[in-house]
Amino acid sequence: MARYINLGDTKGRNAEVIFTNFTKKSSIKKQTTEGKEVFSQKILKYTSKNSYAALVHQFGDATKVANELINGNPEIDLAMTGRMIQGSSRLIIDKNLKPVSKITKKEVVYAPDGTITEERIPKELISNILGEMPVKLTGKLYPKNEIYNKLVFAKKYQLSHVNGLTFDFLFEIAKELSDKDSLMMLAAGAKSNEPLVFQDGGKSYRGFLEGRVKEGSYILLLHITNLELKAI
Repeated sequence: MARYINLGDTKGRNAEVIFTNFTKKSSIKKQTTEGKEVFSQKILKYTSKNSYAALVHQFGDATKVANELINGNPEIDLAMTGRMIQGSSRLIIDKNLKPVSKITKKEVVYAPDGTITEERIPKELISNILGEMPVKLTGKLYPKNEIYNKLVFAKKYQLSHVNGLTFDFLFEIAKELSDKDSLMMLAAGAKSNEPLVFQDGGKSYRGFLEGRVKEGSYILLLHITNLELKAI
């Protein structure tokens, strides 16, 4: 299912365009010595009762767990270990490895030296990428050779056109960024000063557009980050 973002440029124009996860396919193929192609498969390593936390809870401390590992194989469930996994779901457990249904979320804020400065109830953020107000290019450029030393990018999306008009719209943006060898920051909200929220209840991110052009074609990448590199 296609996802859309309402994108506005520095000239006051805007359009709804598609954004998708950007994954670069590897040109390297793995195969056996007989030339047969191989593939990845998820395998069950251990169950909750065989995890390190469960073993410490069962035997008392790390030293006793080490002795048990020397004398036997408590980390292996012979009936389950090695089974292929077709699907999985996230489950929240307590310190006794029991499933829980009600939790309270806390947002922890860290200082550059790693100490905790604040604990708070996280805000329930509402998606703002496809509202009445477009996500706008701020006009502020960041040279590529500088920004990669300041920010940690968590993910990137590829923006794509839906018709000829949006092709010209995105191509022009990509060409400007490519010519200047820079990324440009995106911002949401009426005053274009808010971070991007891609889904209701999701995290907020700062977004930066990167453009590349070649022989009448373009690629426009949206890099997102919520982590900045700072000196201690």
